[in-house]
Amino acid sequence: MQETTTQQRQEKFAQLIWTGGILGFFMIQAIIWTVAITLTANDKSHAVVADYDSRALNWDEEIARRDASARLGWVAQIHIDSTGNLRGERNLTVELVNREGHAIENAKLEVNTFHKAMAAVPQTMTFKEINPGVYATTIVVRKPGNWQFAGTASNDESTFLIEETRWLEHPTTTPNRQRANDQQREAGN
Repeated sequence: MQETTTQQRQEKFAQLIWTGGILGFFMIQAIIWTVAITLTANDKSHAVVADYDSRALNWDEEIARRDASARLGWVAQIHIDSTGNLRGERNLTVELVNREGHAIENAKLEVNTFHKAMAAVPQTMTFKEINPGVYATTIVVRKPGNWQFAGTASNDESTFLIEETRWLEHPTTTPNRQRANDQQREAGN
């Protein structure tokens, strides 16, 4: 009889160990998935493209917009200074010309940009026309790498789609800052 109760206790203990092990395994899995989902949801490289669902649902209209933009024959040449200030701000200009090479004046430019590794941190840029067909603004570049530029240039009659990916190096400092750095280095020697 005593053997039976000892055997029953051992069986109950084994059942508890196995049940606890399996439940523990599921708990560890739940913790791992919770951490993974939290890290993914808060990752700056992850972002959902604005208005993506409606563009996908209306894909024919999206293709028509792209075709109409291409038929315009406009060209947007993006120029970004290699020097910047200590905050990483650089001058960015867009030269907008038609297929004959004539400047497109009085256009409204709306461009968003982001570093491909930080898609959840976009910059919306507003431009000011500084010369006929030349529009300027500043961009903050704190990280070298691939940058995506997407937006529109429009006037009363037409809308041109701007889409470009550009590799940007780490910005060098302005000449005045470089001079100050050189002077500090020389004073230290």
